[in-house]
Amino acid sequence: MAENTAKPLTDEEIVARIQTGNFEDLQTVLDRYLPVILFYARQYRKEKDQEDAIQEATIALYSAIRRYDPDKSSFRTFANLCIERSVLSGARCSLRKSKVPEELLASLDEGIEIPDGNDPQEILLQKERYRDLTDQIRLELSGLEYAVLSSFLSGSRYQEIAKKLSISEKSVDNALARIRRKLKK
Repeated sequence: MAENTAKPLTDEEIVARIQTGNFEDLQTVLDRYLPVILFYARQYRKEKDQEDAIQEATIALYSAIRRYDPDKSSFRTFANLCIERSVLSGARCSLRKSKVPEELLASLDEGIEIPDGNDPQEILLQKERYRDLTDQIRLELSGLEYAVLSSFLSGSRYQEIAKKLSISEKSVDNALARIRRKLKK
């Protein structure tokens, strides 16, 4: 019986494969970075907020995979930075929210119905709501912000967006920060 002596792929090799569309390796990266995510979630967030922090950090890790540039740093350094910033940002938001009296906050569960996915009428209503939401977002954002958001959601990296829109990467980052603020309202 032959032993599998294949050397495990480095983070950079796995990320390069994911960036070219090989998403089977995504779970490997998530598994490798789960201890980092848990560390930051436990270090910076209260116990009741740790689940949210884990979700935010996982999204940040996925974003790091999409935006990683091997010419700038190691993936481990970049991923750790993205994860830590995400958890810290969430902690700051959580602190701001904790200053609002509890009675002024509405529960997210109130009035939410889970639609039946087999009902054609409900599917049509959901599509209409989606179009309405898209229109609201378009009205809320400036032209540049909407272009940045569209490019970002389609998977473009900061560099690609900056080049496409003839702006700096910092302008892309600032636009995304403004978008997040506006859409949180």
